[in-house]
Amino acid sequence: MAVLDLNEAGPQGSAGVGAIPPKSMVVVRLHIEYPKQGMTGTYAELTRSNKSTLEYLATSLEVIEGTYKGAKIYHNFNVLGATTDKHKTAVNISKNQLRAIVENHRHIDPNDASPNAAQQRIINSYSEFEGMTFPIEVRCEASNKPKNSDPSHYYVRNAVEKVVTQADGEYATLCQPPYEIISALPVPEFPVNGGAPASAGGQQNLWGAPQQQAQPQPQTQVQAQAQAQAQTQAPAWGAQQAQATPPPAANPNPGTPAPAWAQSAPAAQPNTDQVPF
Repeated sequence: MAVLDLNEAGPQGSAGVGAIPPKSMVVVRLHIEYPKQGMTGTYAELTRSNKSTLEYLATSLEVIEGTYKGAKIYHNFNVLGATTDKHKTAVNISKNQLRAIVENHRHIDPNDASPNAAQQRIINSYSEFEGMTFPIEVRCEASNKPKNSDPSHYYVRNAVEKVVTQADGEYATLCQPPYEIISALPVPEFPVNGGAPASAGGQQNLWGAPQQQAQPQPQTQVQAQAQAQAQTQAPAWGAQQAQATPPPAANPNPGTPAPAWAQSAPAAQPNTDQVPF
């Protein structure tokens, strides 16, 4: 009798091909990493820091399309418990990222100040973030573990540089196959002795330090046409929402067809335990 039928398994994925090059853009789906026993914060989804008073939403962001499909990026969003200026800066950065995620997933114009858009930016439970799909730009950081194959260098891990929104010129490209923009920059190497990375590929954020903003590049006619098309067509990756996602929310911009991810966005709930962004 067979103990394992591998005919039911799919082909091997590409999640093990290494770190994603810095400045690359990929589409991810957010999954909440619930706190370990004794670490639960004010809400069931939040984890209490063991080093400060902060509480954060621990997440894994799974790449769902392209070369690095299946790869996971772990990211903590600090949301509560700020008691110092650095804490407040950290919370503000996280809330700005969460707002971009909600606006992206629910197809809200970042500049829309209407009551309907404002209502759509309100989160009634942190669990609503589960399954949200959106594109991000990644950077590279040193892990705290030396490589087995080369103990003089740390393993490289990916981190979130920013959430890509409809205001970014690359957004239209990410709405079409292969749903990724992979940078030609090399993955940096991080020496254990604390020296500078062999390749500076990405910049590690420091709380309170001014962030270097990427300068927008002028669009070609083809890019402009692609962006206009992306605003009226649903990206295929947005249609692959988790089955447990709540019913669709109302489109805050009825004149513009919502992309597929907005069609399965969480509906607005009664104003209980609201988290406005």
